[in-house]
Amino acid sequence: MIADFRPEQSSKNISESACRGGSLRNRCRLAQIVLDGGGTSFGQSRLYTLWAFAASCTAALLLSPLEAKEPSFQLPQPAAIPQRTFKVTDFGARGDGVAMNTNAFRAAIEHCAKTGGGRVIVPSGTFLTGPIELASRTALVLEKGAVIQASDRFADFGLPDPLPPTQSEIDALKKQLRPLISGTKLEDVAILGEGVIDGAGAAWWAKSDKAAERAMAPATPGNPAPATEKPLYVPRPHLVLLRDCARVQIAGVTLRNSPMFHIVPHHCREVLVENVTIVSPADSPNTDGIDPANSRNVLIRRCTIDTGDDNIALKGGGTGNEPTENIAVTDCAFLHGHGVSIGSETDAGVRNFLVQHCTFENTGTALRIKSDRTRGGAVENVSYRDITMKNVETAITIFLFYDDKKSAARPEPAPVTKQTPFVRGIVFQNIACNGATKKAGEIVGLPESPVSDVTLDNVRITGAAAPFTQQDIRNLSCHNFDVQTVTRP
Repeated sequence: MIADFRPEQSSKNISESACRGGSLRNRCRLAQIVLDGGGTSFGQSRLYTLWAFAASCTAALLLSPLEAKEPSFQLPQPAAIPQRTFKVTDFGARGDGVAMNTNAFRAAIEHCAKTGGGRVIVPSGTFLTGPIELASRTALVLEKGAVIQASDRFADFGLPDPLPPTQSEIDALKKQLRPLISGTKLEDVAILGEGVIDGAGAAWWAKSDKAAERAMAPATPGNPAPATEKPLYVPRPHLVLLRDCARVQIAGVTLRNSPMFHIVPHHCREVLVENVTIVSPADSPNTDGIDPANSRNVLIRRCTIDTGDDNIALKGGGTGNEPTENIAVTDCAFLHGHGVSIGSETDAGVRNFLVQHCTFENTGTALRIKSDRTRGGAVENVSYRDITMKNVETAITIFLFYDDKKSAARPEPAPVTKQTPFVRGIVFQNIACNGATKKAGEIVGLPESPVSDVTLDNVRITGAAAPFTQQDIRNLSCHNFDVQTVTRP
């Protein structure tokens, strides 16, 4: 169990004088929490700023004490793979970086499956290929020096050549896209080894919606002649997409340069991702690292993720109304990217999520929960603990105006509907951040659905460009919460 927090004091206003007494003596030069609502409920308030200068500020504010629950978690069962082996080179594959090997991969995996499963071995070399479909009780094993290299031809992944002349016709092709590696309704499936899977993303990024938006941007030294009309852009495939699978294991491999998300377990259960490295350029669009969607019993551990978007994002979209639940992320290092996120798809819910023993360096927001009035669902029972951050943009964000950011500045209550999200039972414990270049953090709920039951325990954020702000929150518990801002040139 995470510690059961008890109030040291409860007050509408905590000032320097209040900090001098009791356990807070000599620990604060200036700390102020201003509540403009009545009573002791944050749910009645609008905007509060937590500001700490110079010496450490430790103030305990508990409004309705919260007993934080440890997220329940069951270790995923490992994929059961027979020991027999099949080399792709025995089925005609050539690792010369020139020959297309799509048919050879297909033949090797189909033969492996017909014999009852086993390990399809990819030896050292560069194996150019189109889409690869996995099979039950089968592992794709990349030996050291092996590279599965995606073709950079859009036609190999489901788009026609040439492309249709209009954007609406291109958009209609999205369902025809095929990932580089996929599997549907499989059991006991694995991707293992010390090799590399490369998605050849550069060609796709150049034709992405983000590239089209940049082409329309106002003139700059780097873009002196903006396009007069928005260029055509293409939908992009994921690198590894597994749907409705049980007992999935991805271990040891390096994934890089995905056109879109790198690893997507969708409606999967019993998923283990460990000792995996994921790399794409910091400016590569939508290159999320690992995105469990509507999945349960997922363990991600000892991974290094350096990408252009969310390092990890839990998706709880409405497909099948199946929540994303029982997820743990532990002992991971996150470099460039948008940190560990929940949302913005939350319709079916996200619950029982633990992030622990992780480091963040040069990411955007490190820990983020995002949703809005169109997303719905409940995000609950989430714990972040024993985490260090360095030079991130923002340490902590809970923001429920994701698609309507302007409304957050002047929030007005709206009716509670099925599309109203609820965020509750969130614990931040033992968090140390050195450098927050944008702001320390923010918690922004909805007037009709305040974020509730949040604990900040032993959280220290130094070198923040702006303070920690909060809006529409109920039942906030702070203990040893320290924010120090700096004046930047």
